[in-house]
Amino acid sequence: INNIHCLSYPVYKGVMKKGYKVPTPIQRKTIPVILDGKDIVAMARTGSGKTAAFLVPMFEKLKAPQAQTGARALILTPTRELALQTMKFTRELGKFTGLKTALILGGDRYMTPSCLVLYSLFVPAVIIGTPGRLMHVVKEMNLKLHSVEYVVFDEADRLFEMGFAEQLQEIIRRLPDTRQTLLFSATLPKLLVEFARAGEINRLIFLIIHSFGNKYFQIK
Repeated sequence: INNIHCLSYPVYKGVMKKGYKVPTPIQRKTIPVILDGKDIVAMARTGSGKTAAFLVPMFEKLKAPQAQTGARALILTPTRELALQTMKFTRELGKFTGLKTALILGGDRYMTPSCLVLYSLFVPAVIIGTPGRLMHVVKEMNLKLHSVEYVVFDEADRLFEMGFAEQLQEIIRRLPDTRQTLLFSATLPKLLVEFARAGEINRLIFLIIHSFGNKYFQIK
């Protein structure tokens, strides 16, 4: 998307409220591909605008009303600090979309049984969390992920470097086959490539986009 005026009004209003005028290179290259429904790996440094690169198309994709049976988007981060930052940014950028967001983190005040009761009452469209805590809630509190359409692995290289590969594979297995999968990463470690080649990414075309050009290859 080279012109933010092609966004729907609630998303456009949030973008303008944040003071953004021109998309960054990673946003220009990824947003059209994501809106086209492709699974991607986007290689981008911190500070490149990568969070907005996956949030803006997420808001666009979730704007169509649906009978809510569960969360429609899942954003996984390697640390609680990044999850908290992403939650804050999601609320700011999506302020006018009306989409509800839930945060699942470690610690007594995050997703206790009483919180799950509230969760079931307002059914968030978006879940943001860390893999370990999310799997704990999925297993111990029977949180369902069957309605997720859009999943983001933010700082994917760190997710694998920190030993979350097993949890990520288990989370993927609980998601619908029709979901769209996005990985945003500063590097491309061996574990991440193996994760894709093992079939954890839905579609055959695996796209790498970075700030200095595009490279496309097909997973065999």
